[in-house]
Amino acid sequence: MHIRTNVGYSSSPAYTRLQAQQPSTMSGMLLHCPRGCRTAFVLRLATLYRSERTRDATYISLNRPYDRVAHTMGMTVRGVRQMVHRANTSSLSTPATPITPTVFDNFAVGAIRRHIHRRFADKQHLTLSVLSMELKAEGVIPEHTSETAVWRLIHTMGFKYKVSQRKMYSYVRRESPDVVCRRIGALRALQHYREEGMMVVYVDETCRQVPPGEGERFVVVAGGTAGGFVEGSYLCYPAKSSQGDYHGEMNGDLFQRWLTTHLLPSLPEPSVLVLDNAPYHSQLTEESRCPTTATKKADLISWLEHRSISIPPAAARHQLLLLCRQNRPEAQYKIDNTIHEWGHQVVRLPPGHPELNAIEQVWGCMKSHVRSSLRRFTRADLQARLEEAKQLANKDVWLAAVRHSQNYEKGYWRSDNIHEPVGPVIINVTSDDESEEDDDVFLDSDCD
Repeated sequence: MHIRTNVGYSSSPAYTRLQAQQPSTMSGMLLHCPRGCRTAFVLRLATLYRSERTRDATYISLNRPYDRVAHTMGMTVRGVRQMVHRANTSSLSTPATPITPTVFDNFAVGAIRRHIHRRFADKQHLTLSVLSMELKAEGVIPEHTSETAVWRLIHTMGFKYKVSQRKMYSYVRRESPDVVCRRIGALRALQHYREEGMMVVYVDETCRQVPPGEGERFVVVAGGTAGGFVEGSYLCYPAKSSQGDYHGEMNGDLFQRWLTTHLLPSLPEPSVLVLDNAPYHSQLTEESRCPTTATKKADLISWLEHRSISIPPAAARHQLLLLCRQNRPEAQYKIDNTIHEWGHQVVRLPPGHPELNAIEQVWGCMKSHVRSSLRRFTRADLQARLEEAKQLANKDVWLAAVRHSQNYEKGYWRSDNIHEPVGPVIINVTSDDESEEDDDVFLDSDCD
């Protein structure tokens, strides 16, 4: 049954009441729909209104707005009522506040790794919920940290999980083989250089900002040994920006300039430098760069021909890229080459192991002093407090930090089951009669 009416849509009581109740919600929700969704919605309305104009009548009475919407959108009346109810009882019209991702510093990452290793050493069952509660109870992570954030961090650190027989997600002691191999290699290299009598120099950068997130910020880069900061290596400069990660204030060229003008000339004897895997520490040389998916096909062919690698006839771009990856050269870093030119060695720590870098402990002591002694949030006061903290980081503080890192090294030697390499065994064989008689006696006793 069709109802004739000469009442316009804009003058109908239902439309006027709906428009008065939510004047901006309807347009806001429509504007936030995907473009394809809005197009389909407009086309359906235009088709309906043209059809009603041709018939000079409405298909459904204006007194039945839910029925009209259901007919227009191809839905059921119940579905329309449920959607309207959810829109009226929720905050869909209010733009959602963007969720700030949880950021974990180096100390938190190291503490989480050590906590997991202790649990595995005790052969305890470890689930994601139990791990999150224990870390919050120990103050390692904030109380508001979600399990999803912990899950992402655990996987970034190289840990894996599986479903146990009880259908519970249980973390197992399975780190990424690359992380474990790099840790073992770093530990063996440190022990080897110490046995040769080389001085171990811990290098790192840090940042201090007061108040956090909005105040003045200074970037500090230095190198130190068990005897304190290397003379002339300490560099403190104001950051250009007070937002974002402080690593953006350092780049490869700036770090290499500091290395060649401050640290390396101050080292009196051949030393071994301990570095982390910051991006500006890991710039590859041109010879060791491998083409990427953004490399043009002509450049792929040139890269393969330069290395005398045979190219299949009529090879596609993806085949060339796969061939380049199969012949990827060994990674060579600009920083490492510079250090070697000065007669020193480099040990690169695996990702997420700040506890093996003793300077991280020194940074913690300095930040604690600045945080407790700062009174005015000015650049001059912050710089003065940093200078005081540098003076407090004396030989005793550095010696304790180095011993602390060496204790962690011993713990990884035990947990990773690393054994000392066995040298060749030399047996001297003589040709006299006595040795032959001894051999005969040995063989006889062995046979018995």
